[in-house]
Amino acid sequence: MSQESVPHSTAETSRRRLLQSTGAAGAAALAGCFGGGDSDGPTGGEITGDEPMTERTFTAPTSVIPGDMQWNDSNDSNYPDRPGFVVFDRLLYFRATTGEFVEGALSDWEVGEDTATLTLQEGVTWHNGEDATAADLERKLHISLYDNHPMGNYTSVENVEAVDDRSVEIGLEADVSEPVFLNSIRALQLDRPAEQYEDIRQELADDPDSTALTEFAPEEPIGTGPFAYENAGEQELVTTKFEDSHWADDVNFREYRFQFIDGNEQAWQAIRGGTVDALHNIFTSPDIKASFPDTVVEIQQPTNWGKSIAFDHEHEHLGQREVRQAIAHAIDREVVAENSAGGGDAKAPVEIPTGIAGNFDGSAQDWLDDPDDFEDYSGQNTERAAELLEEAGFSRENGTWVDEDGETLEFEYKVPAAWNDWVDAAITMNQHLQDFGIETNLVTRDDGVYFGEDLYGDTGFDAAGFWFSDGWTYPYHSLNWSLNSWDARNVYNYPESVDVPPIGEPDGESETIEFGPEFEALVGMDPDSDGTRQKINELAWAFNYDLPLLPLMEKVDQCFVSTENFKVVDESDADASGIQYPTTFLPRVGKLVARAEE
Repeated sequence: MSQESVPHSTAETSRRRLLQSTGAAGAAALAGCFGGGDSDGPTGGEITGDEPMTERTFTAPTSVIPGDMQWNDSNDSNYPDRPGFVVFDRLLYFRATTGEFVEGALSDWEVGEDTATLTLQEGVTWHNGEDATAADLERKLHISLYDNHPMGNYTSVENVEAVDDRSVEIGLEADVSEPVFLNSIRALQLDRPAEQYEDIRQELADDPDSTALTEFAPEEPIGTGPFAYENAGEQELVTTKFEDSHWADDVNFREYRFQFIDGNEQAWQAIRGGTVDALHNIFTSPDIKASFPDTVVEIQQPTNWGKSIAFDHEHEHLGQREVRQAIAHAIDREVVAENSAGGGDAKAPVEIPTGIAGNFDGSAQDWLDDPDDFEDYSGQNTERAAELLEEAGFSRENGTWVDEDGETLEFEYKVPAAWNDWVDAAITMNQHLQDFGIETNLVTRDDGVYFGEDLYGDTGFDAAGFWFSDGWTYPYHSLNWSLNSWDARNVYNYPESVDVPPIGEPDGESETIEFGPEFEALVGMDPDSDGTRQKINELAWAFNYDLPLLPLMEKVDQCFVSTENFKVVDESDADASGIQYPTTFLPRVGKLVARAEE
């Protein structure tokens, strides 16, 4: 997977490029050095907390040409996600290893029955020198709601108001549990200064259908993070330490640079050759890792998302449930995951397709009252796949499946060319389907074409690589994402309701499930209640039976840091493996620091 290949979070309108938002149960440890290390140890030496300021530069990749970057993440084109993570502050961060929410631009938050209150940190400052205030947070939340943020399920613009210099109150119009509320806002960044966005807020207030936000493309950002925009050339973005940042005391290097790197091969070569100090998140097989210098350490983090097949539900054949089920039976997900991982441990096959993440440790099945009631579609059950196609009116002629009109069962399957692990998985999947008699054509696409035209443009697709969860473990989020999100309706054209039989009775009498009301009810339910568990089982069964997507495998993120000029905390520190991304979060808290200059 490429450096900026991550699923889009429903915490921002999901028609944009991909943004990472994680939420995981369980730890993913710092893997340590896969060589002999140096004299200071695999992490580069002890971090004491009082490291002196240096003039060093930390360099990492970006997949967006710096000269083409624009800094509005509501705009489809050329937003640089990883640089954005150091230029802007998230409202809060999530520590996957412990399940804790961690202060970002917010110092405090409280979710009550009728009101949620968010309080800014003291000392948060815009890079133009202005103090960040509750009015800025109010603007951010207003614009997010105009931009279809999921907070709109339980509040509206008129109920979001700054009540003093640092606090915003959000009136809740519907029940919402604290985990749902906090998870829904944790990918939000404080990135809407009045200088650039106040006029846009007013225009959206006057005309909610205005395109002013999605067309705005600022060439320079005004951020709140520990590093401020300095300049951008064709190959390199330069950001410099912002001395007035509330993180500044823990940052001990002067510059954070982002070098344009196009594709995994170039990224691997860059860290081998020492032209970058880190790779943010990139799938790397064991043989490639073995080629890195001994000074490079790996940090693995849970992502709670992975590759699936998105079907165009308006496709003549793929819109038929029996066809999707037959495809699931014809593909061996374990082989797909093994081939994609290249012999490593970064991929796990999806055990039971339900849309719930947690396939590395089996926690996805912990939500199911009786996993045996769900179809696992395991292995390659081509006999069952054939039965399903025959039930749908297909027959096999000369080894190829055709419908009742003699039309061949065929489709194109698109994946981004630079995501080498997805391409490897797609090659395996393609072979399984062709062996079974379904004519598939694997099409690899440039990232810009894939996301800008195929997924979120007018070109479309028959089937495409997609993410079956957007990074959360609580099933409300992942099921809402796959069954009821903007992407479900507009990217793969999934209907708002489906007819589903009782759990575990695929031949039983079906009833209609309306997804909108189901998720409106679930959003406010106590996550620990029996009623919540029952509703999650019903929605997971709807996914399992109707297959809006076919999840194939789940992944962990792999981050790499060179310790030649920098030190990074070891596996005993929860921040290292718990908060994404190590390359963008750890400098904030003094746990990725420059070595003293000689």
